[in-house]
Amino acid sequence: EVAAGDRLHAVWRLALTTGLRRGELVGITWDDVDDNSIVIARQVLVRPGGGRDRVYVRATTKSRRTRRVRIDEATAADLRRWKADQATERLAFGQPWKTDGGLGVEAAWIVTEPDGAVVQPDTLLARWKRLVRVAAVTPITLHGARHSFAELALSAGARLDVVSRQLGHASILR
Repeated sequence: EVAAGDRLHAVWRLALTTGLRRGELVGITWDDVDDNSIVIARQVLVRPGGGRDRVYVRATTKSRRTRRVRIDEATAADLRRWKADQATERLAFGQPWKTDGGLGVEAAWIVTEPDGAVVQPDTLLARWKRLVRVAAVTPITLHGARHSFAELALSAGARLDVVSRQLGHASILR
């Protein structure tokens, strides 16, 4: 309920229903999305250094493999609404809208600020923490949402190998 009023509510729903890592969430483009699945092919990561962190795109996932994750209809509908809202933001912002997400990579990024800049992974985490505080629920990290997804999927009867693949694990043992 708290996240429903947040500008990035579709992203929060995606995190909770897929178990994606934060860098994978930020690395999704609209070209990666179809009606019932998303191709996870890249990450947006932070390389700390010299007082100023550098955000960059890694063209592979942590396991170095592309994977397709399934999404439910409600999540797909939320993403369609977010795409329309984002298009409205882009029109309102006008010419200076960052088509490269501020990363130097031309793409239709999903997780963006109103000016088109990709939301930095650390900023995404800070916003998550704020929502958790406002919701007054037991504190959970954004990475903890990944674990919650896995626990809920397994308790609902999903097979371990299917959940492991969805999470992008290199093997069922990891």
